Amino acid sequence: MLKVAPLVQNHLAGILAHWKWGLTHAFMEELNRVFSAVKRKARGYRSTVCLIPMHYVVAGKLRLPHT
Repeated sequence: MLKVAPLVQNHLAGILAHWKWGLTHAFMEELNRVFSAVKRKARGYRSTVCLIPMHYVVAGKLRLPHT
């Protein structure tokens, strides 16, 4: 118990967030995976001006209008 008590104290905010909102680290890992895939696809982009909207489109599962 002496080893567990400091561990719980250090991670108390995350533990409470999980119980209150159901948040886990897995959600952030999945977002990181999606954003890394967007960066790989966007090799030709030279600035974040084009990259940031692509993150919103992919993470928000938005459809691009057809022309």
